[in-house]
Amino acid sequence: MTLFLLVVLIAIIGYFIFKLYTHDNTTFYQLTGYSYFDVLMNKSVRTSYQLVKELEHVQGIKKVMVNLQLPVHNEVQTIDALLLHESGIYVVKVKDKSGWINGREQGIEWIELLHKNKKQVFNNPIHETKRLTHVLKDQLPEVDGTFFETLVVFTNGCSFQQVEVQSSNVEVLKMAELKKWAKTLEGKRLSETEIENVYTTLEAFMHGKNTTLHSKTDTPTK
Repeated sequence: MTLFLLVVLIAIIGYFIFKLYTHDNTTFYQLTGYSYFDVLMNKSVRTSYQLVKELEHVQGIKKVMVNLQLPVHNEVQTIDALLLHESGIYVVKVKDKSGWINGREQGIEWIELLHKNKKQVFNNPIHETKRLTHVLKDQLPEVDGTFFETLVVFTNGCSFQQVEVQSSNVEVLKMAELKKWAKTLEGKRLSETEIENVYTTLEAFMHGKNTTLHSKTDTPTK
């Protein structure tokens, strides 16, 4: 019995050493500096890690950026993630929810229905993301404005009860649907050089371990 427990302990230690080693080689660690233990212990970091991992499935020329903090009138607005892809620039807003989601693209507020008839009202994430896109465009005046796309990603713990989107440049989906969504991307509007130039322009705004992964606009409405 003692030998069995020792073998199990060694296996567990070996697993964590392996995960630590492989994590240090991930895109997420290179972008943010968050360790494997940060991913395990911090839900926000774990969500961002999952997002980057899913975006890496996108085929074609691309670069991923996370936690961009852009100055706006003496304040800071945070973009959760950017996918710089040959088909366009995708501005990503992450919403961590666990209930039933209801909302319309034109609505001011969306609703999350919870257990025991409780509900949480929150700002329309599409509107939030579009405002962030306008801020981003100011930093990238050389990029055609039609190249920017809105991508709102909800965590997998929620369900969509009624979500209505009309615009062709807006997507609202769950984290688990990103891989399928990635297969729909087509067209080449940005060259590899243009993607590199955009990345270089924005790199100074990307923050890592010592900054929060959530923007001010995540605060629910009263």
